[in-house]
Amino acid sequence: MAQSKTNPWAVRIAIAGLIFLVLGAGAIFANMEQIDEASSPKRINEAAITGGGAETVELITSCYSAVVISDDISNVSLMKMSGSNVEGDALESTNCKTDWTPMDSDGSSFTIIKEWDISEAGEYVLEVDCAQGCDNSTVWLVDATSAQWKMLEQPALVFGGAACCIGILILPLAGILYLTNKDGAGPKVMMVGADGKMMPVTDLTPENIAKLQQQPEKVDNPFADTGITESEEFVDGTEDVQKGALLTTDQVFALMKGDVDEAQNRVSDPFADYNKIRQPEAKPKATNTKEIASWDEGGTYAPQEKSATETTSPNIAQKPNEKKSESKPNAWKDWDEN
Repeated sequence: MAQSKTNPWAVRIAIAGLIFLVLGAGAIFANMEQIDEASSPKRINEAAITGGGAETVELITSCYSAVVISDDISNVSLMKMSGSNVEGDALESTNCKTDWTPMDSDGSSFTIIKEWDISEAGEYVLEVDCAQGCDNSTVWLVDATSAQWKMLEQPALVFGGAACCIGILILPLAGILYLTNKDGAGPKVMMVGADGKMMPVTDLTPENIAKLQQQPEKVDNPFADTGITESEEFVDGTEDVQKGALLTTDQVFALMKGDVDEAQNRVSDPFADYNKIRQPEAKPKATNTKEIASWDEGGTYAPQEKSATETTSPNIAQKPNEKKSESKPNAWKDWDEN
């Protein structure tokens, strides 16, 4: 059973992302005035008209936007001047394909009502027609093409925006690493696959199960790291030990210690006859010859019972009877006279 270690990179990346976000936000909020200088129509406009009226302005080849705060003003036109007179009708409104968005630090919400793509530099007239309720409304004419690059002219804002973008990209990556590490943080039960490699039990697919069932059981060589390979045939050294051609472990140890006499004193194998077939001992058959002879003579045969002393200790010789018959003195003379 193996337990995976905690991956420290998820925490490190998350800390780095937070640091980038804090630095970027601090750089942006510390330079709010520069945001107005780069994107506020109130400061980067070419012309401004409050209420109604007309104003002459010198324009270059670019795309211009008419920006307002309220929707009270809707009728705005731009005309080309020729000398002191207006040349032709008002220019048609087009769409400026720029990434500029009007904004201000005071939170004003701006609206672009019209855009014109000026292809010829010269003098133009911006005219605002205010019918009613737009006396305090202002229209700003902004060069949208040049305004979109003014933000890049502020180093503090560029650094703050880049730091915030890096932090926003790094934090999800840290979350992914954390979830990946969390899924694999628990203990894993490992097993030996059909190819001899370790594999988690979660990878035990039906294909792997079929391979394991077809694979015969095989025990790896326990001495693989020592370079000793498994012999193809089993070698029995019992016979060599008995003949004295092969030393036992005790004799090898004695030789290593320098005890030659002990090494030459070879003890026979106590299990040499382990595999030999043992023959059962034949018990002597009891004969009844005496019984048959006694029966032929017409008598009965009574077998003598062995004494308890003979049965229990047959190897002990019986002691002679210590009691001897007492003989009278001069008994032979009495016998001779009779």
